[in-house]
Amino acid sequence: MGRPVARSASASSDTKNGWIVALIGGAVAVGVVNLFPDDTRPIACSVVEIATLAVFAIGLRLNRPPQRVIVVLVFGAVTLVTVTKLARRADTVFDPGFSLPTPVTDWLYLISYLALALALGILPLHGRRQTKLTSVTEGGILACTVVVLAWSGVIDPALDSSRIDPVVAVTASLLPMLGLLMVTTIARRLLTLGRRSPAGILTVVALLVLLTGDTASMATRLDEGVVAGPQPSMLGWLVATVLIAAAALHPSAAVEPLPAQRNRRGVIARGYVLLILVGPAATALALVREMNHGFEVDVLDVVVPLVATTVTAILLVFRLTAFARVAEQRATALDTRTDALETALAEQVTLRKVLSHQATHDPLTGLPNRMLFNESVDEALTEGQPGSLLLFDLDGFADVNDRYGHEVGDDLLLAITERLLTTVPPPHTLARLGGDEFAVLLSRTDEAASLRHAQEILAALRGPFQVGAYQLYTAASLGLRPLDPETGTARLLSDADLALYAAKAAGRDQLVSYDPQLRTRHLAQARMVDRLRDALEHDQLSVFYQPVVDLASDRWVTVEALARWETEEWSVSPDQFIPAAEDSGLIVALGTFVLRQACRDAAVWHREHGTRLAVNVSVHQLRDAEFANTIRSALTDSGLPAQALSLEITESVLVGAGTQRAQAIAHLTELREAGVAVAIDDFGTGFSSLAYLQTLPIDTIKIDRAFVPCGEVYDSQQFALVRAIVQLARGLRLGTVVEGVETPQQARILRLLGCGLGQGYYYSKPVPAAEISASLAFA
Repeated sequence: MGRPVARSASASSDTKNGWIVALIGGAVAVGVVNLFPDDTRPIACSVVEIATLAVFAIGLRLNRPPQRVIVVLVFGAVTLVTVTKLARRADTVFDPGFSLPTPVTDWLYLISYLALALALGILPLHGRRQTKLTSVTEGGILACTVVVLAWSGVIDPALDSSRIDPVVAVTASLLPMLGLLMVTTIARRLLTLGRRSPAGILTVVALLVLLTGDTASMATRLDEGVVAGPQPSMLGWLVATVLIAAAALHPSAAVEPLPAQRNRRGVIARGYVLLILVGPAATALALVREMNHGFEVDVLDVVVPLVATTVTAILLVFRLTAFARVAEQRATALDTRTDALETALAEQVTLRKVLSHQATHDPLTGLPNRMLFNESVDEALTEGQPGSLLLFDLDGFADVNDRYGHEVGDDLLLAITERLLTTVPPPHTLARLGGDEFAVLLSRTDEAASLRHAQEILAALRGPFQVGAYQLYTAASLGLRPLDPETGTARLLSDADLALYAAKAAGRDQLVSYDPQLRTRHLAQARMVDRLRDALEHDQLSVFYQPVVDLASDRWVTVEALARWETEEWSVSPDQFIPAAEDSGLIVALGTFVLRQACRDAAVWHREHGTRLAVNVSVHQLRDAEFANTIRSALTDSGLPAQALSLEITESVLVGAGTQRAQAIAHLTELREAGVAVAIDDFGTGFSSLAYLQTLPIDTIKIDRAFVPCGEVYDSQQFALVRAIVQLARGLRLGTVVEGVETPQQARILRLLGCGLGQGYYYSKPVPAAEISASLAFA
């Protein structure tokens, strides 16, 4: 595309159609001039010529052409021709007694044409791409060729005929030859441009018209020696000036020309080579003509064509050298671009490899990620190789991040990866699926060998890891699934994940191999979750209560709220739906339902009988940031005092570290300050620690039923354990409740051991609220 030259919007609008008006007006003026009689026609011609000069000047001002110096030179040449014509017509236009001699005007014409030819010759093809010196060289080649043709074909024969004055012969011949030079120059420029501009086309047409008129005038003058009647060049000059003025006014005159097309430049270059043959050929033909007509061959007949041909050859050598230099520069640039392209392609290949590696590998450990691991499993299944799929994650890894920070956690993962790579050598594949979850593809191993490899992995993870200043311990829960060509990768990973889930449920540092029953139980649990969600939405759950009794007086002190799922069609055991609620997260909604319903029921019992309420709280509930607000809201809505409520939690809530434990302790501390009591449920079966009994916010210990003596056989160890726990609690000023009291003998023994409160079927099984109300009223 061309580069527009900056100009105002008004200028663009003015010149958009102005050139058409100028062209039509000029054509009309030329036609009218020819209607004038011979004595007044020169005056009319002068008026038209001056008008076209004015239009030319307006076009230059409005369009501001890119090559302004050259266009101004063209304008000056046209002005000089017009002035020369006015001087030649002085006897008609100004003073009847004055006119310039014909030789003078002829030489002025020659000067004007030379200026015009020079301007067109040095016009560059495309701004900076081609220098004015190169353009002058090409113009010189054309000029020398025209000189040879003019001398050999016109001037020398005219001088030999001796019919006209030599000056007239020279000037009459050179005018059309210079016109031919200008036509070929501007035509060459248009041929090599990437786009034809209307302004350029109008200029070429103008020069062609001028050449035609000058040629006709030359023929007349060489034939007669004088000009008889109106000059043939007058009409051509008028039409040419009109066309040049229209070209200057056309908007395309303000646009930088496009660069020359390479293939067209090649054609022009080959044309220059042919031009050097014109001189010798024309000279030879002229000499043959001289000898055939009996003319004497003088020095000028040889010197003029020889000099012109020599200059043409020199200029052609210079121009071809320039062509070669440009070609070499282009070749060098092409080599540079080729090298740059090869470098870019190499960098692209490297970048593609880097991006491919990043897309298929874990950024922290460099291990294959889930996508690449799945592809490896697909390939193993396609080849039908025996092997196994292992999934495992680290037990307690979240505590490491919470206690020491994620940077230490990342360093621990790197240390684990380094140790695992020695335990899982090729052809086995170790991958990190995300977080603290890893996977191993054991290739070409049967199930027994796979089990051994799995145990080696667990053993490797048990050893201590030195991470900076910390010595850290970890373990893993691992699920194993043998490869089965009939089972897809996604199903194999799902089966291994079920085995991993079973390993975590069985405790830390466990290995579970996949069994179809795992999926059966998983599907059953999924159905259980769906049914439980529906039951919560449709109020199909209820709250039962089991009393906690003072062992010394058999008086009901507290009632524990227990969720029940019983309808007319079925009854679901808490051992079934409570774990499902825990795993699915429904335990929060279930716990809130039990809490609010129990508070409403217990408010009446406490007001009338002083009975307290105990409610079980899940780990998931304590992780909820709004848990304390939920408790306060339930108490406020029901009217139950905070001192009448006891929250029963498991030991797992208070074991470990991190933000979740801190949040749980914050909730319990806040509620205890408000009067709510806290009890440890199932004490002795979990991760019992004497330290937290002293430092954490608890009020009561509920001794698990596993420690209650059963049968008639005296078990000294059980007695000793119960007595020790009771004495420990008493020393820490904590209350005790014994679960699982089912016989009078157990109640009597527990009284003897110093236990304060008991709970079990001996006193009452869990019953609906109505039965609790009736029993309290009867008591």
